[in-house]
Amino acid sequence: MAHPCELERVSEDLRTLLSEEASKPSADKRDAVAGLMNSERFVASYEACVWWDGCYYCQDAKGDWYCIRCGFF
Repeated sequence: MAHPCELERVSEDLRTLLSEEASKPSADKRDAVAGLMNSERFVASYEACVWWDGCYYCQDAKGDWYCIRCGFF
């Protein structure tokens, strides 16, 4: 499934860190991202979403992570 916007993948180091963070049961933030983007459909294209260092990141089915949005809302 294509991404709804042109997002860049994160670095290998950050990818490893985000994958470790996503393995924590309380880390999944897909509901928060769905609310932020006002779209359940957007989030449905990702396996996981996490909050890290001021940004939301989401992981696709291939295991690639993308920065979705940064800042405090």
